[in-house]
Amino acid sequence: MMESDEMLAVLSACFAPVERDEWVQLTTRPVWSDFLDAVRRALQDGDALGGPASPISRARRRCPLQEFLSAGEVKALFAPPTYDEKRAFAARHFTGGLPDSAVPVESLYATWSNGALPSPFSRCAGMYQGDSARYMKDLVERMGMDVPLQFAACPDHLALELDLAAVLVRSGAHDAARRFLAERLAWLTAYRMRLLKLGADAGFYIGLVDVLVGIRTQLASDADAAGGRARRGAGDAARAVAAPNTNRSHACI
Repeated sequence: MMESDEMLAVLSACFAPVERDEWVQLTTRPVWSDFLDAVRRALQDGDALGGPASPISRARRRCPLQEFLSAGEVKALFAPPTYDEKRAFAARHFTGGLPDSAVPVESLYATWSNGALPSPFSRCAGMYQGDSARYMKDLVERMGMDVPLQFAACPDHLALELDLAAVLVRSGAHDAARRFLAERLAWLTAYRMRLLKLGADAGFYIGLVDVLVGIRTQLASDADAAGGRARRGAGDAARAVAAPNTNRSHACI
């Protein structure tokens, strides 16, 4: 069974330049089947990003991918592109400056900067090296790592964000990984709209993005539920404090 850190690493490889042997290994059974099963678990249960799957979670009934994705997306995910098809798609769409560019970089789909310092570009979108890029570069360095050379100009590339999430999960920082994904993947709804303009050619990547959007939604839902439980617990405690003490033995306290 593929664990959540491995699933995130495979998702990262789907958007990153990889060698032929690595891609063939990832997309061949049983690895790809295990990946799709891990995706099902993550879409259905935010705790799937929490660590090794327990025996109970392994036995729990899982909904099919059709419950979360369109039939076309499921079909595309069950038939991943060959290495040559992946390279051809990347050459056409993951290269900046081309008419059909759809580079998976957060800065291109988010407000360039929300900082206090004034800038003529602050509220613009569609530019590299925004707040998200500076945040990712700083985070990678604070974790004692270096931004890979191929991502030096775009440290907020989706592949790097997913790989860093995998590192967090692998290191046991599960809550940090959940927060990181919930915060960092918000831009994917805008990116999905860009991919849709590419038509059927982008079906596999639209499916992957919808997987990530679904995972983020699941994480947000779990966080809201946990917050609701915490608020209810606080409310119960407050009511207990405010309730009159009918067993008091003293007149003044």
